Amino acid sequence: MTRLLQNLRYGLRVLRKNAGFTAVAVMTLALGIGATTAIYSVLYATFLAPMPYPNPEQLVIVWSKINGERNGVSAGDFLDWKRQSTAFQELNAWNDGTFNLAGAERPEHVPGQMTTPGWYRMQGIHFFLGRDFVPEEGETGKDRVVILTRHLWEKLGSNQNIIGQQLRINSEPYTVVGVLSSGLADRLPVDLSVPLAFRPEQINHNFRWLLVMGRLKPGWTIERANAQIQTVSPAIMRETLPPSYRADTAKGYLANKLNVTSGATGVSQLRQQYDFVWAYNVPSLNVPLSTVGRLVFTTGKLNIFGMRKEDASSAHAVMFRSFLQSQPVGMETGGGN
Repeated sequence: MTRLLQNLRYGLRVLRKNAGFTAVAVMTLALGIGATTAIYSVLYATFLAPMPYPNPEQLVIVWSKINGERNGVSAGDFLDWKRQSTAFQELNAWNDGTFNLAGAERPEHVPGQMTTPGWYRMQGIHFFLGRDFVPEEGETGKDRVVILTRHLWEKLGSNQNIIGQQLRINSEPYTVVGVLSSGLADRLPVDLSVPLAFRPEQINHNFRWLLVMGRLKPGWTIERANAQIQTVSPAIMRETLPPSYRADTAKGYLANKLNVTSGATGVSQLRQQYDFVWAYNVPSLNVPLSTVGRLVFTTGKLNIFGMRKEDASSAHAVMFRSFLQSQPVGMETGGGN
């Protein structure tokens, strides 16, 4: 202990005699620690932080796993899973898109999504006005209804009597049945939702264009759900094997698996785009001082520049782009892409 105190006193005397060096060293440490903290804060918000769902541990994403890679889900697969799996309280599909909304002055393109009825109820998202889609609105011919976010509702004039009124979307009349409450719904990258009603020609097992989220039953874990859903996978693949497939193609098709992952952090384009970060051993990342030079402030944005996955030459290459300073990262969910 005496030796430690002697060393500390000696170190302080040296630093006091070299004030310039001391200032540079302290500033270097401060910048390095600050930059490291900022990087890890972004990583946590982007990849790890749970969204504020009720019982978020019950929410899962269900994927097709083809040749070892996650893939989207076909309408046929989704309907088969929903019918055969016993692991879920609810299972819903969605797909994002852009809609042409006729406004008072001119039409505008609005980000939106198509969802199966019960999508918002499953996530625990509340309504400011109206309700979620009901099951019959998931049928073709009964699907001309729309749910608005609070943001779009305010943009359209904050009409308290908007429920039951019509909007022209993609040149078709849609009846407003709900307006989402502020809060969790504000984090969605969409302004409106319409029902996802499958037409007969869309119900196949080849075109994987959907994302699927489910809520597990109480007592079910992701591991148990994975085991259960992979048990039904072979039967689904055998039943849906296209007769025109050659032997080698059929073998690969039958090897496809279904996969369940946590949905507590939502589904984010940013998360998917930079999912490779974890493959490059981010937990052992050491952020050099040169990283500070990559923090470039522009109008309303903080850009952390670096290489994309396909250009990465270092196991510790970490990069993000277009991180909005005014909006938390990793906010896209559910309807996210």
